[in-house]
Amino acid sequence: MKFRLVDRIVEWQPRRSISGVKAVSFEEYSLRSPWGGEASLPESLLMEALFQLGNWLIVLSSDFTQMGLLVRVEEVAFHDPLRPGQRLKMDVDVTRYRPDGIVFNGLATVNGRPIASGKGCLATPVDLADFHNSADLKVLFTEIYATD
Repeated sequence: MKFRLVDRIVEWQPRRSISGVKAVSFEEYSLRSPWGGEASLPESLLMEALFQLGNWLIVLSSDFTQMGLLVRVEEVAFHDPLRPGQRLKMDVDVTRYRPDGIVFNGLATVNGRPIASGKGCLATPVDLADFHNSADLKVLFTEIYATD
């Protein structure tokens, strides 16, 4: 996960669900609007944050041996822009967890207000070692998992 968009993992249940947070800094370069409009996190990065959170669930559920490659997304909706200074709460729930594919639904909110959602996100599990160093991800997990 080179472009890190999950700042905190709040809780997770293996093969079932995961919740996390993305805090939108005023300094993020991706917030600049090329057309002079109000700054917001691009929708592609907003969805990437939800995908990354879902991928964390696969990594954690497999004890750092697998990750997921996104294969399909059935439905995506953007409800409001994500502005600098806002704290995005993300929830990802599994609807199917099988060796040949994991299907997720995700919801991103700010203060309970929906910002984005995705349904039917299918990820194919692959060997984590082919893409990442598991020891590095274990260290990162200890830094972003809220245990209190």
